[in-house]
Amino acid sequence: MRAIRAVACALTMVLVATAPGRSVVAAGQAPASPTAGAQTDAAIRDLLKQYATALEHLDADAVKKVQPSIEVENLRKAFREMRALNVTIEDVRILAADDTIARVSCKVNQTLTPKAGSKQTTAVTRVMRLRRQVGSWIIDSFER
Repeated sequence: MRAIRAVACALTMVLVATAPGRSVVAAGQAPASPTAGAQTDAAIRDLLKQYATALEHLDADAVKKVQPSIEVENLRKAFREMRALNVTIEDVRILAADDTIARVSCKVNQTLTPKAGSKQTTAVTRVMRLRRQVGSWIIDSFER
């Protein structure tokens, strides 16, 4: 049971998917240009879709590709304790963005189904930092 709690705590930082139909636009601001805003929106959504797929498959190496700072061995251990992981993200807002860095706020709803024990559900608001690296966005860190 202790291992499952550790898994749940470790995965509280995990983000994976935007809610359908949500627009990723800076709060209270219009994008610099429709094309730039749409490109940033699409790139961030693509990043979150890749992350969602990696987590749904409990694939630590794929998660590492979109979040290079994660300790992959710890994630592998956590995934071995899981039967399933479902995460949805709501209220996605870009707080700040330029050509290389973005700050995104969102509400993360997570349901972890361990191999032993009962399902655990959490809902938290997170702020994450994204960084553009070689033409695509990656998850750099979480603020909260």
